[in-house]
Amino acid sequence: MKRFLQLAASRRSPGPIAFAIALVCALGVPAVVLAAVGRGHWTQVHRLRSGREVHTATLLPDGRVLVTGGFGRSGFASTAELYDPTTRRWDAASPMLVGRFAHTATLLPDGQVLVAGGANLTTGYLTESELYNPQTDTWTATAPMAHPRSNHTATLLNNGDVLVAGGLANGSAGLRSAELFDPTTDQWTPAGNMITGRYLQTATLLASGKVLVAGGQDFSGDFRRQTELYDPGTNTWAPAAPMHVARTNFTATLLRDGRVLVAGGGDSAPGFTASAEIYDPARDTWQVVRPMPTPRGFADAVLLRSGRVLVAGGLNDSGALRTAEIYDPTHDTWTAAAPMHGARYHATATLLNSGNVLLAGGVLDNGTVLATAELYTEHKG
Repeated sequence: MKRFLQLAASRRSPGPIAFAIALVCALGVPAVVLAAVGRGHWTQVHRLRSGREVHTATLLPDGRVLVTGGFGRSGFASTAELYDPTTRRWDAASPMLVGRFAHTATLLPDGQVLVAGGANLTTGYLTESELYNPQTDTWTATAPMAHPRSNHTATLLNNGDVLVAGGLANGSAGLRSAELFDPTTDQWTPAGNMITGRYLQTATLLASGKVLVAGGQDFSGDFRRQTELYDPGTNTWAPAAPMHVARTNFTATLLRDGRVLVAGGGDSAPGFTASAEIYDPARDTWQVVRPMPTPRGFADAVLLRSGRVLVAGGLNDSGALRTAEIYDPTHDTWTAAAPMHGARYHATATLLNSGNVLLAGGVLDNGTVLATAELYTEHKG
């Protein structure tokens, strides 16, 4: 628990556990204002019912967005809320059974949402997992994971199982362990150990059904270049080509052609980066592409309907960012998007059925946790 408290004191390195002792929620009246600068525009929508950071956002089958947990003015949150894209308002959902942040939320094939792991100040790192049923607005406890963890990844596999890998736990920053949740049996089973222990990594389901795990940090806090592939057919891990740049707190986006774009990352040494590269699973190679105009970590990235990638917000040495930019993989170019109405990092970004992107919550570098939310609309052409 001592190590948990030490980690919890870190604001700009949220990876271990980030919370501020005194956080103030910004107050105000929702407004609708369109930004006219750059590509696309942002529209402010109604505020979340609670300010939160390091939370999750999951698009439900009915088009609503479920937001869970995080850290806010009242501490580690068990609250949940639902964004309705038709009204652009937030409605209260039933609270989770366990308050948590730095957890994962995964939409299952049956429409339920699996929330797993995370941390809070009462228990520390969590094994607890639970299921949300949007039809009944209820939470049900499931079997606990074998290992407590936060800042891990969770990936829905093609067979309906959920792969959870890595993360932080008591006395271990950079777990190698991985496990599988089977929704049909409500059981967790071992998924072997990763080659490299890590937290704050990314995990991307490839067209082959394998999962690419990249980057992150190890126990010493060093950034990792190493990547590896999980094969669900054999339940084994194999090394993949390393990235050109070691990075943590970065984004990874599956492109339409099956390649994976990673961009930005960092915090402490070696610092924030604007670099970007693309992984080609057919060749097991990384190709350096044009860097972003702005170095950033803790940002959000979403694949737009056009096939381009929106990267928004984040943090660098100048503070929290309100800038956004768009990567075009066809031409290997970055274009400035309209700036957001407010700077933020540790937010969530969700592609809605309309093609708009919902950006919600987050935090400023002074510790102010945000309840604001806004929509990005991509211009045609």
